[in-house]
Amino acid sequence: MDEFNLGFSLDTCDDIKDIDSRKGYKKLELTPSQKIQIGGLFQQAPSFLAVSELSKAYVVRFPEGISKSCRLMNYKNGEPGTPIQGADGKIVGHASLHEMNTQAAVMGAFSAMAVVSGQYFLSQINSELKAINQSIDQILEFLYGDKKAELMAELSFVRYAYQYYSSIMGYSEQRMATITSLQEAKKVAMKDIEFYMSDLDSTVNSKNKSDVSALTKKMIQIKECLELSMQLYVMANLMEVYYSENDDKNYIYGLEQDIVTYVGKCERRILSCFSMLRSHIQNAKDGILQKIDKAELLEKADSVIGAFSEGTETELCKSLRLALHARDQKAEYYISKDDGVYLKVV
Repeated sequence: MDEFNLGFSLDTCDDIKDIDSRKGYKKLELTPSQKIQIGGLFQQAPSFLAVSELSKAYVVRFPEGISKSCRLMNYKNGEPGTPIQGADGKIVGHASLHEMNTQAAVMGAFSAMAVVSGQYFLSQINSELKAINQSIDQILEFLYGDKKAELMAELSFVRYAYQYYSSIMGYSEQRMATITSLQEAKKVAMKDIEFYMSDLDSTVNSKNKSDVSALTKKMIQIKECLELSMQLYVMANLMEVYYSENDDKNYIYGLEQDIVTYVGKCERRILSCFSMLRSHIQNAKDGILQKIDKAELLEKADSVIGAFSEGTETELCKSLRLALHARDQKAEYYISKDDGVYLKVV
C-alpha cells in the first residue's frame, strides 16, 4: 500500500534471524542521530499502519542562543524532558514542543535511510577506483612536477568528503561548503588531466627514443598520474551529485554524457600513445653494451593497451553509470527490532 501518498509502502514481516549473514542484504552504517530517526519510525510503525495521522507526536525546537553542546535533560525513568542542560549540568532554558504530522515524521526517517544508502552506493564505486585508494606513500612514488601538491590536496579532500558523507549531510552549512569545495576539486582534476595528457603526448613524440626502457618507465609514470586525475574528476562529480541530492533527470543525463565523453577522450589518448610506444619498442635496436629486453617492455605496453582497448567500456565508466543511477532504483529496506537497517541489494 502507498502510505499517505508519499511514494512508499510500509509492511510488517517476520524477524529474519540470519539477516547479517544472508546474501542480498547489506547492513547500513548509521550515525547516532540517524539511529534516533530510524528508531522513531520503528516505534511508530503500528500507528502508521493503522491511522493516517500520528497522535501526540512532537518535534523539539531549541530556543536561539542555546549552544549545540547543550542537551535535553533526562528524567529518572530515562525519558527526555524539555529542560535544557548546559555542559555543567545546570538548566539553561526550556525547549518547546510542536505537534508533528505523520508526513514529517516519516520523511525524516526515510531521509536518513536515503543518506546511508547513498554512502553504500558511493562505497561501491570507491572500491573500483584503484588509483585514488592507494596509500599516500604509493601515490607519492609516481606523482611529479608542479601538479603534485595540488593534486594531493584535492585527493585528500575528496577522500574526506566520501568518508564523512553521512555525517556532513546532517549539517546544511557544512554540506554547502563541501559542495563548493567539490566543484573546485573537479576543476583542479580537469586541469591536471590536461597537463598529464599533454605530457604523455610530448614524451612519446620526443626525438630521443634511443632508451626505450626509460621511455616506457616515464610513460607508465605519467599514465598513473593521469588515471589518478581522471578518477578524482569522476569521484568529485559523483560526490557533488550525492551531496546536492539533485535528481533532475536532464541534469543527471547531461552530466553522465559529459563525463563519459571526456573520460573516453582521455582513454583514447592513452591508447594512442601506448600504441606508439609499442611501435618504438619493436623498432628499437640493441646498444653496444646493453641489450633491450623487448619482451618485458612489450608486456608492459600491451597491459595498458589491453585495459583501454577500443570498443569496450572501461570499468571507470561502468562504475560511473551505476553510481549515478543507483539512487533512481526502487529501494527496499528491512528494519530490525534493534533499529538495524538493511538495504536489499541484487
